[in-house]
Amino acid sequence: MVSTQVLKDFGLFKSLDDKQLTKIAQLCHERTFDKGALCFVQGKPATELHLCRNGKVDIVVQLREPWGIEVSVHTAGAGEIFGWSALVEPRIYTASARCTEKTDDIYIKGSDLVDLFSKEPRLGYLVMLNLSAVVSSRLTETRQKLAVEIANAKRKEW
Repeated sequence: MVSTQVLKDFGLFKSLDDKQLTKIAQLCHERTFDKGALCFVQGKPATELHLCRNGKVDIVVQLREPWGIEVSVHTAGAGEIFGWSALVEPRIYTASARCTEKTDDIYIKGSDLVDLFSKEPRLGYLVMLNLSAVVSSRLTETRQKLAVEIANAKRKEW
């Protein structure tokens, strides 16, 4: 089982007490991904929330039409989460996640975490409050990176 001390390293769980962290720790699983491994694919059902314990994971958005390009919109490192779509309806991954180096991953089934939130609304509220900050910052970062890539793609068309 992942320790509560490890979970404290993730901003997603800030403001949670040890009792709440213990409940989350019981849902955690660990694995290691090799460099180049895909953690999940854009457009597929989102089933797992990922916590990057160490390593690096590129979050990649595929712009199929009309450019057919992939854009790395964020690189998650130690202490960051990815795969947050597992907690947010419609629970479809909005990007793909590819390891750029060997990565130790902690993952939680989204359905297990949502079930815990229904039993522990205060815990769920705190986690979702923290998650909203992550989503907001990632949306801003994504918008900026996509604007640059789209501008570059349009220049190539000329």
